[in-house]
Amino acid sequence: MPRPKSFLKKVSVDMTLKSHKCQHVKTHILNQGDKRMKLTVGRTHEHFCIECAIKIIDSDIAKLKALREALLSE
Repeated sequence: MPRPKSFLKKVSVDMTLKSHKCQHVKTHILNQGDKRMKLTVGRTHEHFCIECAIKIIDSDIAKLKALREALLSE
């Protein structure tokens, strides 16, 4: 039996090693030791602060629920 696929590719949570800016909103600063969401795109990584990550996750959940409803509706 084939294993289930996922639309979520390489996404994880890690800690910052040094201070830097969020890649979604440049005014959001990630300080050393803060949690962040790490998205791997090809060979590069994009890092997002908690506030932006939660907004992105909530938006994606809404999109996935709409897709699910579209598949289930007649």
